[in-house]
Amino acid sequence: MKKSIFTVISFVFFSTKVFATWSIIMIDPKTNEIGIAGASCTYNCYGIGKIIPNMGAIIVQAMSNIEAREKGAEMILAETTPEQIILALRNPDFDPERQQYAVVTVKYIDSPGTYTGNSTDQYNGTLTKSGVSVQGNTLTSDSALKTIMEAVEKGQNESLNIAEILMSALEAGSTSGGDKRCGDQRASSAFILVAKPNDKKPYLNLNIFGQSKGGQNAVEMLRKKFEKFRRKHQL
Repeated sequence: MKKSIFTVISFVFFSTKVFATWSIIMIDPKTNEIGIAGASCTYNCYGIGKIIPNMGAIIVQAMSNIEAREKGAEMILAETTPEQIILALRNPDFDPERQQYAVVTVKYIDSPGTYTGNSTDQYNGTLTKSGVSVQGNTLTSDSALKTIMEAVEKGQNESLNIAEILMSALEAGSTSGGDKRCGDQRASSAFILVAKPNDKKPYLNLNIFGQSKGGQNAVEMLRKKFEKFRRKHQL
């Protein structure tokens, strides 16, 4: 059963190298829905994460590494603690100093695991709380992560659904400056994915990629897609 779920839910896009600047992992403790969202001033950031429904999710960003992501997903499937997963991913074979890792699991929901390599660009870092991890690099300020986490907490306090909280948190990252390489554009790619415990594929799967530098903000474009999805599915 677990193996079949693991092989079905795989989020890979175009190439073996994907990048992201800020991202969020979140688990709703009431529904066990799991979501990830991210944005960047790169062509595509869709493949940075993986969800194992009803178990957990992993993000491998900055200079992302497919092998590291898959190793982490396998360990989530084996119900390994986030701390042990992060330790395994710091193996030099995965080039961890150029990456950011985040792992949140249902079983160990109160103990997300993160790591920021010392070769990732500032401003960089992570913030965590029960069921949530926020991480970023190449940010415009050291307050951006706090702003993103505050958006998550505001959504939780207002009892919003996980999809809306993730979308709002992604927007908070954009409002606070986004990727410093993009200037006023803030992001040229963005995505959001959410899976319910019994999903074979995410019920929410939206992606914006390939926006030219100086063009539209990908997070704003993603919000428009999100609103269309919400109206259609009465989310």
